[in-house]
Amino acid sequence: MKKNTILYACTTLCLLFGMSSCNNQSKSPKQEKILVEKSEATAVPDDIFFYTSKHRKDKYVPTEEKMGFGSNILDIGVEEFKDNKNLREVWVGPQVEHIANYAFAGCSSLEAVHFQGEVKVINDESFQGCTSLKNLRVDVYTIGLNAFKGCTSLESARFGEHIWWIREGAFSGCQKLRSVLMGITMKKIEDGAFDGCTSLEEFSVPNDFKNRMFGIVAASASKWKKVYLLSTEYYPMPKNCTPNKGCTLYVPDAFLAQYQADADWAQFGSIEPLSKSKYFTAEGFWK
Repeated sequence: MKKNTILYACTTLCLLFGMSSCNNQSKSPKQEKILVEKSEATAVPDDIFFYTSKHRKDKYVPTEEKMGFGSNILDIGVEEFKDNKNLREVWVGPQVEHIANYAFAGCSSLEAVHFQGEVKVINDESFQGCTSLKNLRVDVYTIGLNAFKGCTSLESARFGEHIWWIREGAFSGCQKLRSVLMGITMKKIEDGAFDGCTSLEEFSVPNDFKNRMFGIVAASASKWKKVYLLSTEYYPMPKNCTPNKGCTLYVPDAFLAQYQADADWAQFGSIEPLSKSKYFTAEGFWK
């Protein structure tokens, strides 16, 4: 088994760096470790095409449908894959920390992007107009201006525990977006970040957005089904919160009795502890 794993890692390295043979080539342990983790732990398919610095230097335009990035690609450049109609599925390795402006803009066939590590910045217009993209799950710090604007098939956006800033227009026009989940770390959401997102059914309210978040998603109030309050304290229901009786409110376990006894919050159909939710712990952090 151990021998097969080593051979597999060697074969993967050959694909990454364009070698016809690995017999006479040296490989650093760090490179092997990255590639084995990407291939086994994250179930990257065998038929994936790996884009390397040589492809970048040659200005190669991928014609493949499934693409990953070699360990020598640390960021994705401005307009690097803009308007590529071939890409359908992309794996962004853990070494990639930055996605530049318009990197995948107009990739209308792109259905899935698998982020395998923390991304510091998904920059302005980077995925704008990716009309086939259905779900987003990424541990990201900052999402730039109009980053996912016009992603008309996007249904869910889930951010990890490092999310800090979502800029204006980031999800503008995502009319099918039903679920937006972010961690308690969220600090800044600019006006217009979710303009046109009229189908929201499920969303979290980070600690610093006690009053504002409900106004941001007010257009879909009649469709709300699940709301998660991520708070370090109890607070009265904001005036711009207009829930429907079909919506369940999840609150920090420590304040459950206070929320349930409040006549205003009782406008929600039911109030449950966060520990019973699918995504958060009793304290309001990610499971």
